[in-house]
This record gives sequence, C-alpha cells and structure tokens, in this order.
Amino acid sequence: MPTLTPHIPVPQPSYSQARENLVKAIPPKLLCLLACGGIDCRYEGPECWKLSQQVIRGLFSSWVTDDIIAMTRPSNHLIEKYSIIKQFHRLQIKSIINMQLPGEHAHCGPPIDPESGFTYTPQIFMDNDIYFYNFGTPDFGVCSLVGIIDMVKVLAFAVKQGRVAVHCHAGLGRTGVLIACYLVYALRVSPSEAIHYVRVKRPRSIQTRTQITQVFDFARLLGAQLAQYPDLSLRHGAPFTLQHYLNRQALLLHGQEARTLRQTPKVLYLLCVRLSCLALGLSSPPEVHAELEKRSALRALSRAVRETLVSKQYLPLLREDRKASGWGSGSVSSWDEPLGFLELKRDASLDKRSYSDSDLSKITATEDVELSPYYVPERLWCVEDLIRPLSPVLLKPADHQGTKNEPQASNRPTSGVRASNSSTQRPKCPAKQASVKHGSIMELYRKPQNPGPTSVARAVAKAMAEPGPAGETTLQRSALLQEELNSNDCGWALLVTESDPNVLSCLLWTWLERLKEPVLSAEDVNRLSHGANNRKPLNVLKKPQRHTIYCLLSCVSTVTSLCPHREDAVLQRLVLALTKRPQEEMGRLTGLMKTLRTSLRETFHNRIFTRAQSTNATL
Repeated sequence: MPTLTPHIPVPQPSYSQARENLVKAIPPKLLCLLACGGIDCRYEGPECWKLSQQVIRGLFSSWVTDDIIAMTRPSNHLIEKYSIIKQFHRLQIKSIINMQLPGEHAHCGPPIDPESGFTYTPQIFMDNDIYFYNFGTPDFGVCSLVGIIDMVKVLAFAVKQGRVAVHCHAGLGRTGVLIACYLVYALRVSPSEAIHYVRVKRPRSIQTRTQITQVFDFARLLGAQLAQYPDLSLRHGAPFTLQHYLNRQALLLHGQEARTLRQTPKVLYLLCVRLSCLALGLSSPPEVHAELEKRSALRALSRAVRETLVSKQYLPLLREDRKASGWGSGSVSSWDEPLGFLELKRDASLDKRSYSDSDLSKITATEDVELSPYYVPERLWCVEDLIRPLSPVLLKPADHQGTKNEPQASNRPTSGVRASNSSTQRPKCPAKQASVKHGSIMELYRKPQNPGPTSVARAVAKAMAEPGPAGETTLQRSALLQEELNSNDCGWALLVTESDPNVLSCLLWTWLERLKEPVLSAEDVNRLSHGANNRKPLNVLKKPQRHTIYCLLSCVSTVTSLCPHREDAVLQRLVLALTKRPQEEMGRLTGLMKTLRTSLRETFHNRIFTRAQSTNATL
C-alpha cells in the first residue's frame, strides 16, 4: 500500500519564541493599539497590496483551493466602496466564515459596529443570500479540538453549497488553521503537507507554535477515527463495539448524512444499499453518483495539492506507478509527527471552546438521546430508504404538521447560518425512477407471488446465505476493500461500485463478526427469545442495536422476497453474525430466529403499506 513520503519538512512557526511570549504577555487591546498601526493598519484596506493579492478587490485575499478564499476582514465601508457583495455573487461565493471574537482589533481601521461587534454587519450578507457563520477564536490562538471539528464540518458543508470565504483579522493565523484542518479532513493529507500547501497559497499563514500543534492534534484525532474494519496491523486498529463505532462516526459525518446515519453504521448502510440494488436489478441511486462525483473532485484537489508541493520542492516527484495508485491514499500511521518544538503544554488550548457552537457540535458520545426530527422513522426502514442515501435535502418526519419545526434563519451574527429560501421537501424515492424493464417497486410488491428471480438476485441470496468459508478470490478482494476503507476516504467509492455479491456479503458479515462485542449480547438474545409475540419485539433493544438490525432486515427482506426459499438460510447467517456464535449453537437460537422472522414480516408489510400510501398520494 502506498504511504505518504516521510521526507517533507515539519513546518516552523512564523513567530519566534520571544515574539510569541511577548504577544501573550501584552493585553490584546494594547497590542492592537501599539502593533497594528491603528487606523492605518495594512490589513484594513487595499493600499498595501498588489492587485494580484486581491482576489476580492479591496481586500487582501487569496485562493487556497478552487472553492475556498482566505481574506482579511471586510468592513461596511469596504463592502460599499468596492461592491463586495456583487463580487461575492460574481465569484459564486455562497458562504462567509468569520473566526473573530466580537470587539477584537477595535483600534484597527474603521470603528466597530456596535450591534454585531465586528467591522461589518453580518445581516448585509444574509440579506443577499450568503450564509454567515461565526466561530470566535482568540487572536494568535486556537479553540478546542471539539471546536475545530465543528468548524471543519461546517466548512465541508458550506463547500458543498458553493465557494466559501474565510477570514479572521488578517486572514493568516486562525483562517490558515481552519483551512489546513479541512484539507486533512477532506483529503487525508498529512498535517505538514496541509500547512505547507496553505502557506504556498497564502504566505505567512498559521503563525504560532500553538496553531501548528492544533493541526497536528486534529490529524491525530482524525486518524484515530478512520478505521472502518478492526485491523490489528494498523496503529488504530483495535477492535471496537457498535457504540464506539457510532461515536467515532459522529465525529466525521455532517449534515443530512450524519442525521440519517446517527444510529446506523455507514459501512453497513452502504453494503445493504448495494446488495438491495443488485438483487432488484437497479442501478446505483443518483445520490451515490453524486458521492462519486464528490470523490472525483477531491481527487482532483489532491493532485493539485501534491503538484503544488512538488513544484515548491516540499515533496519529491513520485514514480509513475505510485502516481497511478493515487496520492493521498496512505495509511494514517504514515502521517508525520511533529518534532521537539511542538511538544508544548496544551492545557490552555484544550480548555478553550468555540465561542459559537453550531448545531453540528451536539455530539453525544454515550447518552441515548432522542433522534433529530429529520431522521428516517423506524417503521419506514425499507429498501426505498436504503437506496435514498445521503441526500442534502432534509427529510420531514412522518407526523410533521405544518412548518413549525423547520429550520429558521437567524439574525444573530453568532448563530451560524442563514436558512435557504427554498422549501424543504421529502425527496422522491429513486426506485420510482428505475428503468422500465425492471418494473416498479410497487408492482413487485403487488403481485401475490414473485416472478422468477433473476440470476443476479439468486446470486445475492446465495452469497448472503452461504455459511461456509468464502473463496480465496472473494477473501482477497474483500481484504483489499477493507484495507482501502481503513486507509483513505476513496474506499467508499470502491464500495458503492462493487458488483460482486460474494464480496459484498463477505464484507457485511465480516464487519459484524469483527466487533469487539456482538451486536446482541447473551442477555439481549434471552430477552428477544421471549418477546417474539410482541408487536414490536426489537423495542427492548437500545437504539443503535435496533436501527442497525432494522437496516439489515430491510436488506434481507428485499433479497428474500425474490428468493423465498433462501429466507431461513439468510436469517440464520444474520443471527450468527449478530451474536458471534458458532454454527453448532444454532439450535439454541431458535427463539431469536422466530423474533427476527416476525420483524422481517413487519418490515415487509411496512414496505407495502408505505408504497401503497405513496401510490395513493400520487394518484
């Protein structure tokens, strides 16, 4: 497996140790008055900058990526004089992220706006359909790791909506930290590479030792969450439980994807999507193609980052065979470590929190909190839910009345986001847009007896039911996909395009069997065995267990509806994977089998009922 080169130099701070100590010792207001130049501060206008240094005319600004601009803070005076709003629209900038604290650098440039505490009124941008976010961070300092994770996920979300402008005061220190951490998050590059690249595009960015340390700390935290399959050969490959995986997944996912998969592992979700689509003869849903396009765009950005670093001699030119394998696909264990000067006391930086938390920072690590109103209800778990993945459009809850719970725009500058004017609506099921030759999903369910299954559907059912060891080729390809999923984000693209049901089934059962603890403990099995006659027997389980099993049963229901004679075999395979019991103990799990079969019927009938409602609504 290719690894990132270890020869890239560790970034050095822009400030000397003596200057950093002086900055810390002098009160911020006095430092601003003495060192920034007051009303003549060079960061408060275009006079000191060449036109080539003003991507946005009137502001010292630079493109860091094709979608992100780093800039100095604007002011009401500059916004009006240089028509900055019109420039934002011309450049297709949809969001602005402000990393300042209200009232800071009050002696620089124009006076502070008393209402917002900044040199401009955020409402100006929001009134012109430009999203506004504020993550207040101390000047020359950092926020907590929780805060930077929050910021990076918001930036990743904003990039999906359009181009983004990021600023602090000068657009160097705090702005550079956020963009470097975003590159680590999105591209899986090392922290050294991210910092060097940002500095190439925006000289003197990421100024202090503490800020450099933050990027490295963020990379280490991220690296600890990346593994999708337990693999003891990796540094962070220790086995994890279902709840541990969901806690780590919550740190990485954002937006609609995070809401949909709050209680369901993404890797199982996508495996169920692929197996369901293969069995039904459906092509990948449009959202999956959108995911592949996003991965393609990130690969293009990865190449641009690498070529920039090579041109500046930060990286050696890799051989053609290594280029072909894809840069940025190294193991997280190959990410470079900071050297001696970064071994600092981190108490101050770790104790600080972002001064404005967005909705995405409400991560619950161990508490069983009620789900967001935009999650997919349990009774609607069916194949149509599975093949409607990761849409940016929010889902309305089934019992939603009116619009009182919909997101509202906030007028406060620290609130985070201005809501879009477009109405929120439930996306149409991609299954209804399938090719005519396969027939509609509803037609499949209306027939009292399923037509003869296709060869692919039979192959999927057989692969999911196979209790014995997989073939050598299947094991090799499965191991390769596991390695890709553990080492880089492009593994998801390989997963959603895999078409061999044997490989997909092997990945599905392997993930469940490699968990540190089974999804269903002996106590859970005992409770479920005595609750088969209950209307909803799975309600005795915790939410992560329940949602995960419903997702799996939805896939099983889809496959076995085409191949009913495989139902018992597939359910037995599912029971063994959920309990991590050997085949010889299957006789002791008949009560659990009965319970899962009851839930399988419930899933199937819910699907028919849901589709009938949808058909009636259409008519």
